[in-house]
Amino acid sequence: MYQFIECIIAGGPEHGLIRRRLWDPRYALPPAMSTQDGQLCNVAASRTAGRSGRCFLLLHPLASGREFIDMLAVLNEHAASDSAPAAH
Repeated sequence: MYQFIECIIAGGPEHGLIRRRLWDPRYALPPAMSTQDGQLCNVAASRTAGRSGRCFLLLHPLASGREFIDMLAVLNEHAASDSAPAAH
């Protein structure tokens, strides 16, 4: 049962980008993604959003504390908005 999720990237060359992707919530590991510089970004936070959708904050290994805090605020706002993804 795949669902669309949205991932917000904190730090690195794609800082602030929101990517939408398919994810299987039955998979044991949370989503991760590589950025343009080849670094692996891992989940630092997540929020339930919209109609059972999920938003994840992915942290680049070189992200600053300020970048993380700024994108955490974006995650909270995005999860509370009506534009958050719905489960499929």
